[in-house]
Amino acid sequence: MRAVAWVLQCYQRLRYPDILPSDIAADLGLAKARFLNFDDLFNLLTDENCSLKRLSRFMPREKAEAVFSRAQRQERFGRSALYSYYFNEGWLEFILHFDEEARLRRVYFQHKRLQTQQRVELAVIKNFSGN
Repeated sequence: MRAVAWVLQCYQRLRYPDILPSDIAADLGLAKARFLNFDDLFNLLTDENCSLKRLSRFMPREKAEAVFSRAQRQERFGRSALYSYYFNEGWLEFILHFDEEARLRRVYFQHKRLQTQQRVELAVIKNFSGN
């Protein structure tokens, strides 16, 4: 069984050399699955019951941005930030919006595969607990 898991992990690393979809899901607190492909991650993010367990409303900017520390592109602006991950299926981008006190207010994701809208707002935990 370990040999099969090792082969699957090697295949995943060849398919996704920079970061695995399962790594992003784990960083966001979405899933514990070890072998997610891009479609699985996309489906998790577009699910209406999707809730990011590692991000919460009013979380300090530094803590919210730390969740995306493995993104290939990181762009910070006055009251927002853009984190991008590249896959063969295209760029997967997360947009964070902060209030005037540098606390997280909203999180969106966007990808060219989204049909009806440019971006999707992701649910976060209601209030920051300080952990």
